[in-house]
Amino acid sequence: MTGTFYGIGVGPGDPELLTLKGKRILEECDIIATPKTKGEKDSTALNIVAPYIRGKELLELILPMTKDRQKLLEAWEKGTREIRALLDQGKNVAFITLGDPSLFSTFMYVFRPLKEAGYPWEIVPGVNAPSATAAVLGCGLSDWKESLAITAATNDLEMLRETIAGHDNTVLMKGAGKWSDIAALLKEMDLTDATQAVECCSMERERVYRDIREMPGELSYFLTAIIRKGQK
Repeated sequence: MTGTFYGIGVGPGDPELLTLKGKRILEECDIIATPKTKGEKDSTALNIVAPYIRGKELLELILPMTKDRQKLLEAWEKGTREIRALLDQGKNVAFITLGDPSLFSTFMYVFRPLKEAGYPWEIVPGVNAPSATAAVLGCGLSDWKESLAITAATNDLEMLRETIAGHDNTVLMKGAGKWSDIAALLKEMDLTDATQAVECCSMERERVYRDIREMPGELSYFLTAIIRKGQK
């Protein structure tokens, strides 16, 4: 019999936002797979679950942050092979990921081939960044009949413009690297006052920006902004 592959969403940063089911499975699994970028010294996801996995075998998967499609494919395939070898030994493997496994997570790229190959699996959802950010800001993501878009702010600005224009509310994730351009776009669309943001939501270094005009030039990768046109 083969082992089971689990995808565990560990939440946005606060260890108390890890679900009870996620905690139980982490404690029961044989091996914890943790994704890391090349050269990354620490893993936020690993720090969150550290109290529950003491003494367990770790499988570090180097999954680089790059736009080179070939390098990404090679990394995903290598990670899938390593996990598959452990599953074939009958070991249960839990892949930990920040937030939720279904939202902008590298988990899916190694999960899909294993699912297609017929391995037993289970995904445990986690608290995602948009929900955590809305909680900190004290706002809704979508009320009544409002439409909602969640998109990577790394997209082309014209794509962002179309997305924002086409929805009542929009969540922008991972936009720190081009925030000055995004801020200019929001100003042009007269949406500056309709936008709030949280950096490193629920982490110790969390910063809340209810007025995005006050945001500094240097921002963390973990940045989530919510645009609510109804609050303009």
